[in-house]
Amino acid sequence: MRKYLLISLLTFNYCLTIHAQTVYVDSNFGNDNNAGTKEAPLFSVNKAAEFINKKDNDIYIININPGIYVLDKHILVTTEKAMTDKHIVIEASVLPDDSTWAPEKMPIIVNSSKKGEISGEDHSYVISFLIDENHVTIRGIKFHGYFYPNTRYFPIARFNKTKTGLLVEQCMFVGDKDASHIQVGIIAHGNEINVDHCVFYNVKNTVVFWQGAGDHIKYGNSLTNSIIFGAFQSAVWTAWPDKDFIFKNNIVSGCKHVWVKNSFNTTKYLIDNCVLVNNQYFKGIQYGPGVIPGEFEINEEDVIKEGVISLRLIDNIDKPIPIDYMHIIPDSPGYYIGAGLFKQHNINDKKKAE
Repeated sequence: MRKYLLISLLTFNYCLTIHAQTVYVDSNFGNDNNAGTKEAPLFSVNKAAEFINKKDNDIYIININPGIYVLDKHILVTTEKAMTDKHIVIEASVLPDDSTWAPEKMPIIVNSSKKGEISGEDHSYVISFLIDENHVTIRGIKFHGYFYPNTRYFPIARFNKTKTGLLVEQCMFVGDKDASHIQVGIIAHGNEINVDHCVFYNVKNTVVFWQGAGDHIKYGNSLTNSIIFGAFQSAVWTAWPDKDFIFKNNIVSGCKHVWVKNSFNTTKYLIDNCVLVNNQYFKGIQYGPGVIPGEFEINEEDVIKEGVISLRLIDNIDKPIPIDYMHIIPDSPGYYIGAGLFKQHNINDKKKAE
């Protein structure tokens, strides 16, 4: 029931947004002096975010064409406009379920901001999208790690506990522990944080569901239909207690800890229809600045813990990137789940079309 309610709410919010105006971005042919139309796109996502922020227009959607987008500072996602019945959407112009999609068509975000650009209470951060608004969707974008590996880099962050409604879907996060570090793919306070059909590869912590609004029990959060490979601290981290957290249809392999939570979080979570194989530890507890293996109750339904997960990687540099790049290859455990970027799990159909 919760799943269908979540889908209905997301669909309702999206339908309310499709009547809003769109600003277009193209790193190959755009210019920040352009009007931001489909025929005359902007060059930078930063400039497009300024259009979203201003109250003298009806623009709530950023449409990003294929290309590499280098950010020299974080993008603050907020607006002076009324958000009643509105939803801010930042998405690729070609999405994974489109018939013309290919891995090369994912817009790539690379962050070149000054190390420690954003100061926090205990640490400094580098962030690509800093969310400070309700009802924000980020869809179809690929994030690469930060150039300095000893940096707390968060591609997507929301620190305002009062904000709600963050959907990240069909995105890819690709890092490397010693070369292009991602400390946390998505870190967010508050409620209604939904991560769906994403791929995380060698990210230290994939998603950290952090504090609740007013330190209360959180609600409406989920991590579903995603591939998590090589997380070298946690595949999922739930800090504050949750009311109705959903963790379903995920593939988790090669990670240090599958699930980490803070010691005061007494929520008994459910892992539903997932594959968890070749991970060093199942559970971890925050201890000081780090994580240690720990023990707490988790319910499990239809969980596979045996087998070897194989991802489709590049084996010939002279050929196009495979359509199922960084996805589970057939005959691997959990292939039938359909986790990954494709909502319709149409990888084989795409291959036949090629």
